[in-house]
Amino acid sequence: MNRISLLLTALMLPLFALAQSGISRNSTRLGVDLATLDAPDDIGRRLTGRLARHLGNDRVVVALEAGYMRIRSANLLFNEVDPGPDRRERYTADLTAFYDFLKTPRHALRVGAGMSAWYWRDDIYRGASAQFSPNGLQVVAINRTMRNALNTGVHFATEYEWLFDPRWGVDVRLRIANLEGAGISSMLGAGISRRF
Repeated sequence: MNRISLLLTALMLPLFALAQSGISRNSTRLGVDLATLDAPDDIGRRLTGRLARHLGNDRVVVALEAGYMRIRSANLLFNEVDPGPDRRERYTADLTAFYDFLKTPRHALRVGAGMSAWYWRDDIYRGASAQFSPNGLQVVAINRTMRNALNTGVHFATEYEWLFDPRWGVDVRLRIANLEGAGISSMLGAGISRRF
């Protein structure tokens, strides 16, 4: 009788241990996106961090994301005078609601939409002019535009995530943000996430 009860206890123990481990409701994510800005040649890396809440048996995800991006691009010389590089910075915040179309516990194909707020800080070279004297070039005036602005808008996102461990996952994603006054920015990225 002791052997049978010991065998039943050993067989039932994994069921009880599994039943006590709950589904992770939160996750954090660190990632890198290749993002475009309003100018066609301004493409750069956007570093991102995300905190998400998983609801409805992991089918709905509400995520808050923050990011930073800096692009420096060189300009051509004007009469052998260097006008300096263009500097563009973005501080980004996105709130997204996702829906997962896959019912598997290790794979997720999410589609979502949400609100975006991007703070711009730009220093852009706009042109130059030269003043000449009878002795030759006298002075060169460089025209630069400084712009600081907060732009808001909507974004759409899709991502695929694979959990290679119950707590760790990797993902790839595509996002498009339509910001008022800033145009459309598209992003392609990858990241690693941890659930807790």
